[in-house]
Amino acid sequence: MLIALITVTLSCQPDITPQPIAEFSVEKVQGSPGKIKLTNKSQNADRYQWTFGDGRASTEESPEIEYKTDGTFTIVLTAKNGVGEDEVSNSVEITGLVKYVTAAFDFAPVSAVPGRIQFTNKSVNADRYQWEFSDGQASTDANPLIDFKSNGVFTARLIAKNGNSTDQVSRSMSVSGIPTTGSVMFWTNGRSSDIEVYVGSTMQGVINTFQASGTPASCGQDGYVTFQGPEGTYNFHARTASRSWSGVITVKNGECRMKLLPQ
Repeated sequence: MLIALITVTLSCQPDITPQPIAEFSVEKVQGSPGKIKLTNKSQNADRYQWTFGDGRASTEESPEIEYKTDGTFTIVLTAKNGVGEDEVSNSVEITGLVKYVTAAFDFAPVSAVPGRIQFTNKSVNADRYQWEFSDGQASTDANPLIDFKSNGVFTARLIAKNGNSTDQVSRSMSVSGIPTTGSVMFWTNGRSSDIEVYVGSTMQGVINTFQASGTPASCGQDGYVTFQGPEGTYNFHARTASRSWSGVITVKNGECRMKLLPQ
């Protein structure tokens, strides 16, 4: 008896995952200006990435979003699976919305004027402004020019408004280069013996020269007495062997002032 052996080979072909196909529809929600419903109709996808043309994004399958301003926005859907991705876009026009305010500003120092800052308003949809500065100053100008009186770090807050909404933003800035002292130079206009000059109870020096006419050009000149200190008022007195002077001087930061001790 003849026995035939028959060998049967079975081969298993792996399943091929198809490429994703991105597709969606857009529907405006009645009675809610700016709100839209997105229906995802993609095929062969298990992950999704949406962008909405206004800076926002989502990974939901079928998100519902609300725009805040009028305009034409491009919505992009990227559908993905393990073997690839596909992208599709659609535009939507939004009208009839309330104009929401977005507050924004820049600032820059004014050259050659220490402490002076120019603020540039970049707010959107605003028609009224309130500026508040951490040194106590305030302004309602759109683009204020502010002089800070001392060095340091300050905060500027802008509140931008229209008839429907309000927004605010704060930024910090460093102010430097502002003089923190000023000078007063004591001088005399006639010949005399040496004049001792005191500010408060401290002797500052001796005047041993004079200028008969005009006024000295600057502080710090030899033969006179220059007092330097923070801005403010100070009591002084001066004396020779035969006479004396007394009074008050005012120091202004960044300035050189003259104080005549007349003969």
